[in-house]
Amino acid sequence: MITTFIRRVLPLVGLAAALVVLIGLQDVPAAGSDAWLHLRLGQEFRDGWSLAHPGHLGVYDTATWYPTQWASQLAMSWTWTTFGTAGIIWLAGALTLLLPVTLYLVSRRRASPLPAVLAACLGVCAAAPGLTARPQLVSYLFIAIVVAAWLRTVEDGRPRWWLVALTWVWVPLHGMWIVGVSIGVAVTVGIALSRRHDLRRVLQLASIPVLSTLVTVATPLGLDIVDSVTGVGTRNSVLTEWGPPDFTSPGSLFLVLMVAIVLVVHLRGDALDWPTLMLLGLSMAWGLYSVRTVIVAGIMLTPLVAVALQRMVPPTGAPGRREVSVVAAITAVALGALAVTSAQRADQPVVASWVDSRLDAMPSGTKVLDDWPLGHYVLANHPQVQVVMHGYVEMFTPDELDRNVDITRLNPDWDSMVDDLDVDYALVDPDSQLGYALVHQLGWTTVEGDDDYVLLVPAAS
Repeated sequence: MITTFIRRVLPLVGLAAALVVLIGLQDVPAAGSDAWLHLRLGQEFRDGWSLAHPGHLGVYDTATWYPTQWASQLAMSWTWTTFGTAGIIWLAGALTLLLPVTLYLVSRRRASPLPAVLAACLGVCAAAPGLTARPQLVSYLFIAIVVAAWLRTVEDGRPRWWLVALTWVWVPLHGMWIVGVSIGVAVTVGIALSRRHDLRRVLQLASIPVLSTLVTVATPLGLDIVDSVTGVGTRNSVLTEWGPPDFTSPGSLFLVLMVAIVLVVHLRGDALDWPTLMLLGLSMAWGLYSVRTVIVAGIMLTPLVAVALQRMVPPTGAPGRREVSVVAAITAVALGALAVTSAQRADQPVVASWVDSRLDAMPSGTKVLDDWPLGHYVLANHPQVQVVMHGYVEMFTPDELDRNVDITRLNPDWDSMVDDLDVDYALVDPDSQLGYALVHQLGWTTVEGDDDYVLLVPAAS
């Protein structure tokens, strides 16, 4: 009885506990959250922006750009206008809750409940920095599904053509569809090196990532999908999440632990087969690429960690209908509880009431020099205001991005750049370099403020 409880019941209790923790973390997006930016963009697409020739959010971003996650943005905007902030909290929370559930079920096909839930929890911990109200949540779920599909292909050699259709669906939802293609390439190479199948079957499998790449041009963006990918890459240097990973951060440390588990267990036992070795190598490569792709690596490694941990416990066989039903019930209860907490938290203010009152009173076309993160909230909630800075870097030319960085960091000639902006106000953190310099170097006057933000007018005004 005790053994059954530890092997079968305790893991499901652990999964439920993980969902409870994640529910507790869901809240109103902060002022600097990208959620607000996506809500504004979704509204613009609903109001008539063309996918081929989308507009701009103001006079300070003028680059040619292509939308890479417009379908997600449309869904987010519709949810916001229909259900309010509570809807956004629930939507992001629901996708977040589905990640550990998906990782558990993916791992459970290859391991017993206990190693499966431990691996899923490690994967979620590695992915934790990216579990925010953004379209990338969809990509995390799709990555888990793609890894599971290719691992099953390793077992039975069957080509899963539906992965091509999945990529087609993925493209308008988020730009990480490239990760799915890379998984297909890596596993196919591993299968070829293992010589488990004849050349005809290997070519069939290889055609899946090839077709997945080609099908992207059959989406509404057409051939512009190429520019949408390369355009983002040329501007990512200003985003810290695309910088090199910090291996002292919690997410990176969990990723290192996951890699160590896989390597140590296999070094002490059987050697890794080629497909697993290729998938492990690809995961490590994505983990080393950037802060943002550490999350991707953690999700990809989860089933490999489960298999490694399985060596320490007796096998229990594939999940039965009862276990799947219990997981579904736990998920349903969690989603219901999330709905209740989302409604309770939706009324929490994001900024002080005076900030919203001042912005509401500004006429259409008012130009505001803002803190980079605050621009997201202003764009969504006060669309008549023209902000200088926001985080959708694809919309800015390299010169415009350099201008924003120079002003924020008070680089040489920053004051001349501020004059050239010809703004009506500044809404910034009074303790930031820029906030202090505007008042004490350029003589801007305070209209109203608190410890978080101060509204300033130029000295000439």
